[in-house]
Amino acid sequence: MNCSTPSLCEEIADFVAGNPLFYSLSRPVLRSLAEKLEPQRFEPGQVIVREGDPGDSFHVLREGHVHVVRNGEGQELVLAELGPGEGFGEMALMIDQPRSATIKALDFVETLRLTREDFLVLYRRIPELAIQMNKLLEQRVSLLEAEGGSGAERGKFAAGRRLELDYSYLDLLMKLNEAAGGNEQVEHCKEVGQLAREMSKMLCPMVSEEILFAGYLHEIGKVSLPLELVLRQRRGETLGESEQGRFESIFQMAVEILAPNKSLRESLDFLRYLGQQDYREMPLEAQILRVADDYLELRSPNYRALEDEEALRRIHAGSGSLYHPRAVAALEKNVAKFGDLRVEAQLNVMRMMLIALDRKDNYTWRHSMDVRDMGLKIVQSLGLGRREFELMRIGAELHDVGKIYIDEAILNAPRKLSPEEFEIMKTHAARSADFFADIMGMDELTAIIRAHHEKYDGSGYPDGLAGEAIPYLARVMTVADVWSALTTPRVYRLDASGKSKAFSPQKALSIMEEMAPGHFDPEIFPVFREIVLAMIPPAEAESAQEGQAA
Repeated sequence: MNCSTPSLCEEIADFVAGNPLFYSLSRPVLRSLAEKLEPQRFEPGQVIVREGDPGDSFHVLREGHVHVVRNGEGQELVLAELGPGEGFGEMALMIDQPRSATIKALDFVETLRLTREDFLVLYRRIPELAIQMNKLLEQRVSLLEAEGGSGAERGKFAAGRRLELDYSYLDLLMKLNEAAGGNEQVEHCKEVGQLAREMSKMLCPMVSEEILFAGYLHEIGKVSLPLELVLRQRRGETLGESEQGRFESIFQMAVEILAPNKSLRESLDFLRYLGQQDYREMPLEAQILRVADDYLELRSPNYRALEDEEALRRIHAGSGSLYHPRAVAALEKNVAKFGDLRVEAQLNVMRMMLIALDRKDNYTWRHSMDVRDMGLKIVQSLGLGRREFELMRIGAELHDVGKIYIDEAILNAPRKLSPEEFEIMKTHAARSADFFADIMGMDELTAIIRAHHEKYDGSGYPDGLAGEAIPYLARVMTVADVWSALTTPRVYRLDASGKSKAFSPQKALSIMEEMAPGHFDPEIFPVFREIVLAMIPPAEAESAQEGQAA
């Protein structure tokens, strides 16, 4: 056993379970894998593995970020940047050959190391591990390894390349986006910059900052166009030849607007190539940005509003001509990454807000964890998959974060709320969902959180959804939410001595049995009921069953 204690092994198993690389593996298999993983720590700048050394292990990043580096023509070239949840060294497990690249820690890094020897032992028992490693190998898409890069293009991978861009300009220049196309254009450009930067970490990490800036600013040239024309193009309406010509000039216009700042203009000069119809005529920065921009224009609710699958299908149709195939592959991986709920940076910010809310209302944190724990028990009993498990875990932890906007006097009122106060309290469900609305790939989670106070008969809030119109996991969360509210001490529910009171499990179940018709999904509630009965001592459970039968 490489993890030093059973609790550490269980912690590592939980981490691995949340990693899309291992979603398909059962819990016993994950536990066997966790026992073979050895935690290792590295300082910033430390070499974790070196190019040319024997390939004897695979690493999964638990914390921190690394650069994948290769020596070329007397300088270090950075192929990719990897972060938490990503792995490296999979080729060492599959093929007995020297390391093809050096891995350097960018900050404080913790990895989980699996030796080739241990992998082979596991592989004999769990053949699907090799399938997962092959999938990881297929995701390597660095543009450095693409055919035909010029010397200038290769220089963009140089480890010593440094470019300082002034972020203070962004807020000012983003006002041009607002003037050109309103808040919808502002949000679109932010999403393009963020997605393109994530893609660049896989394709050419050393240009990621220029690409972020370019994504934010690539549409400022639209300020020269009539708003009505901008809106027609956004909706995908057919434009006349002269109108189309005006749009083709906006990227050149953007570069001209930046001219007073020589450094910024030179750094983002590649914007002028975004209108090209062949990726081979574009610098690599433009190749990356074009894919991100076109995909989000197809997908955004404020633009073409296509489903993810259709948007990706259209991007695929242009792969090899309009788009670089590796940029399309990087897009797919990032779309999958967001879909797999691995936007940990944004989620951690929300968790910080939940902790801040706990200081304002110390019930909410405990309540959220209780909802999570019961929600996961129901998900498991329903036989749902890993993705549903993760949606419930994250959704339940953060379902009440919108209460940060509710006045403390209402949150902690030691009495029944007035009708006006209750209307204010009811806004928290929509406000909680709003935190997720701008995170790409979080549409399903947003809908679940928004609907966690809906009732099966349509009498809930905020949208009055009924039956199967309520997202399935929201129906699960509703049951867990009511259970926690009843079994946790509340300031408005006092015992004879004046202390906050919680109902016993059997009393809470009895109350929920009375509420069930119209409130809860009739197929989910019986599953929950069996979970609670298993928690209650046998004599009391028998009494609860008799009461229900009566």
